[in-house]
Amino acid sequence: MASFNVELDNKEVKNTNQYNLQLRITVNRKHARIKLDYSIEKKYFNPKPRGYKYVRSSHPKHTIINRHIDDKIQAAKDAIAVLEKDKTVITANAIKVKLINPDSLNFSEFANQVANTLKQNNHFGNYKKYKTLIYKLEEFRNNEDILFDEITPGFLASFESHLVKLGNAVNTINGNLRTIRAIYYKAIQNGMVEQNKNPFFTYKIKSGNSSKDRLTLEEIIKIEELELTLGTLISHVRNVFLFSFYNAGMRISDLLMLKWSNIQNGRLVYKMYKTNRIHPLLLKEKPLAILKQYETEGYKKEDHIFPFFKNHINYSDPLFLHNQIGSKTALINKYLKQIATKAEIDKNITTHTARHSFADIARKKTDNIYNLSKALGHSSIKVTEAYLASSDEAAVDEILNNVFD
Repeated sequence: MASFNVELDNKEVKNTNQYNLQLRITVNRKHARIKLDYSIEKKYFNPKPRGYKYVRSSHPKHTIINRHIDDKIQAAKDAIAVLEKDKTVITANAIKVKLINPDSLNFSEFANQVANTLKQNNHFGNYKKYKTLIYKLEEFRNNEDILFDEITPGFLASFESHLVKLGNAVNTINGNLRTIRAIYYKAIQNGMVEQNKNPFFTYKIKSGNSSKDRLTLEEIIKIEELELTLGTLISHVRNVFLFSFYNAGMRISDLLMLKWSNIQNGRLVYKMYKTNRIHPLLLKEKPLAILKQYETEGYKKEDHIFPFFKNHINYSDPLFLHNQIGSKTALINKYLKQIATKAEIDKNITTHTARHSFADIARKKTDNIYNLSKALGHSSIKVTEAYLASSDEAAVDEILNNVFD
C-alpha cells in the first residue's frame, strides 16, 4: 500500500531562506521523492497537517500550493492504477518514474526481464552477469529506477567513473558496459527504443588488455613431475588440469561431468555443457594413463570419472548443476595456486589456463588454424565462442597427433 507525505528539502534554495517542497512516496518502507514546483520558508510549512494542507494559511499562496500538492498526490494515485493495469510491480520508484515521464520506458525493469528470461532458459552464467550489473546500477542510482531516456553518453561516463572508484578492473568495467549495450540493443530490436537515440553511437567502450597466463610445455612437465600423494585432493586437481590440457583444453564444466560412458573405442565423446554440441576427441597416451588411475574395481558406466561430482547426487536440476560447477571450479582453482607454488611457476594458474596453454602451444606447432579451431570446439578462427553444428573428428585427431606425438 502506497502512502504520500510532503516534506521540505534540507538544502536551502540559493540563499533565499526558502526550501523546495517534495512529495515523498512510500511503498513497503522504501521511499522515492519528487521535487514539487514550489519553495517556501520553513515557518510556513506544516509537517503534520489535517488533510493535505501542508502550507499554512499565513502564506500568501497557500491555496494555490496546497491545490498543487493535492493534484500531485492524485496524479500519483492515478499512476498506481496504470501500473496495476500493466501488471507492473508497484514500488515507490515505479510510481515516481510514471509521474515524471508517463511515456518513457523503464530500463531497469526491462533489464530485469531480460535477466529473468536468461534464467528461465537455463543460461545461468549470463543471468548472473546481468544481475550483477543490475545490482551495480541500483547502487549507483540509490535504488532509483533508470529510464531509457537517461541512458546517455554522460550517464555511461558517470557510471564508468563510479565503477573505477569501486576498484573494478578495466575488463570488469568493460564487461558491465557491454551488458548495458546488449540490453539497449535488445530493446531496439523489440521496437521499444529508437535507433537514433542509441548512446553507443558516440560512447565507445574502451578496449582493455586481457592478461591470460599461458604455460609452456616445460611448465606443464614440471606440474606432471610434482611428487604428490595419489588419491589426495591436490593430486585429483592436477589430474583434472592435465587431462584438460591433453584433451584440447576441455572446459572444467565438461570435465566435472565426465562419466565412463563418455569413453568410447579409444575416444572421449561428450556433449559440451556450454553449447550442447557433441565433441569427440582422440585419447592420447597421457590422458589414458590418467584414466587408469580411476579405473576402480566394479565401476559403472554411469559413474563420474573424477571424484568432484558424487555418483549418488542428482545433478539434473540446471541451477543446482550450474552452482555445483561454480563451487567445484573455485575449489580446484584454489589448489591450482598451490600446485603453481610447488612447481615454482610464477603465473596465475586456473582451470582455463589449460585451454589457453593448449591453444598457444598448438598454434606454434601447426599452421592449420582451421584444425585448431575444430580441436578447441570453435566455429571459426575469428569467433572464439561460436560453435560448429558438427565436429570434424579428423581435424581434431590431426591436431592432437601433431601436438603430442
